[in-house]
Amino acid sequence: PQCTALDNFLPGKVVFPLSLSYASSQITFWSAQEQRLRPSCIVIPKSTQDVSTAVTILNVGYQAAIPGCKFAVRGAGHTPHAGAANIDGGVTIDTQSLNQVTVSSDQKTVSVGPGNRWGNVYKTLDDLNVAMVGGRLSQVGVAGLVTGGGVSFFSGRYGFACNNIKAYEVVLGNGTTVTATSTRNPRLFRALRGGSNNFGIVTRFDATLFQQDAFLGGQIDQPVTNKEAYFAFMANFTQSKNYDPFSALITVFAWFQGIPVSIMHTATYTNGSATWPPPVFAPLDAMPKLSKSVRKAKLSSFANEIGTDASVSQSQNNFFLTLSFVNDPAVSPGYMAQVYKLVDKAAQDLFLALGLALTMAFQPMPHVMYSKGADQNVLGLGRFKDDLINLLFTVIWPSPLDSQRVYDRMKTLENDLIALAKAKGIFNEWVYLNYASQWQDPITAYGASEVAFLKSVSKQYDPQGIFQKAVPGGFKLGL
Repeated sequence: PQCTALDNFLPGKVVFPLSLSYASSQITFWSAQEQRLRPSCIVIPKSTQDVSTAVTILNVGYQAAIPGCKFAVRGAGHTPHAGAANIDGGVTIDTQSLNQVTVSSDQKTVSVGPGNRWGNVYKTLDDLNVAMVGGRLSQVGVAGLVTGGGVSFFSGRYGFACNNIKAYEVVLGNGTTVTATSTRNPRLFRALRGGSNNFGIVTRFDATLFQQDAFLGGQIDQPVTNKEAYFAFMANFTQSKNYDPFSALITVFAWFQGIPVSIMHTATYTNGSATWPPPVFAPLDAMPKLSKSVRKAKLSSFANEIGTDASVSQSQNNFFLTLSFVNDPAVSPGYMAQVYKLVDKAAQDLFLALGLALTMAFQPMPHVMYSKGADQNVLGLGRFKDDLINLLFTVIWPSPLDSQRVYDRMKTLENDLIALAKAKGIFNEWVYLNYASQWQDPITAYGASEVAFLKSVSKQYDPQGIFQKAVPGGFKLGL
């Protein structure tokens, strides 16, 4: 009945399982786990009003306990675990058509629709020599990344992506539309900076723009034998006292069929007038290399390069897991070396899941970076003073029959890595929501005071708990 009602009020914007439009919406989810779920129908809104209409109908149905009125909300649908942004037997609201990118006449602000992927946003901005703080892979979606925090090539200068949003247009659980800024609905405004999908459906993000010309960056591939030299470099690089705000680094170790293949660094330096290598990257650049694509280019070029590397995992079974640890230069290099050994063992144990690839990414999160505007978001990082290093594990494998084995082995790895960090005195409890696995609890990791704040905002703006109960996907507040 809910799909019939939606179809009635939104003619031409509701698609059903046997249609081509339904199939093409489903196939755009990043992971096979999300693609396998079967909503009863998919709503494809073309405007904020369409979103409001859909939520109003689903709210009424849910309140009346009509079955099948639970729903999912998706932007690009990049989060891999099943049910994050799709649903079995309910309704999925697919916002991909809400993909406007509108730059203000003074080029100080851009209005971005939630259905955008970063590649689409950057195409427009590059032509104007401006940029916003956003994602680093062209296929990743705007809405999920920004509402979960958002690490960027520009975070050393401007902090998380969420801190650079000036206004949100949001459809609330009762179907009404509000605008949240630092002065209008300020509590909701702050809650949306890291609070994910717990308060409503964001239908427009207004972000701050800054001037940005072409800059230096690219991929540097090294043999795995260089790992110890890299660990020493990373411990030094991530100290706040040494940190260069124009620099950004993602280092990926990759295993295929249980065998370590290489170390891939994506290094960027966003001061367009610098020459390569800037002092901060000189030690890394001097190490043995297999290949190097460092160049001067626009933002899109780098987002596309990382996106191309990641595209092998599209439509496969995918898994994310994340941890953070304190960067103590006396301890971190040894810890990273032991982490490598534990991950190498896990990759070998999982080798039997044929076609399996595993990656481990290290990213610097020095205090000077994450403390920028920390009181203006709900990520809970303001309570820390240490420099941190973030770890992200991704696993891709072809057969769903192997999924449980992958999850079990990665859970063991997570426990081992946490125990080791605690033993070395460098454990940090923070869990980055955008990288979290289905069993991790990033919201609780924001800290008790932020959780209490988020719950109070939910009760104020969503008193019926629509985004807690009727929208089961995502990381919830435990209300």
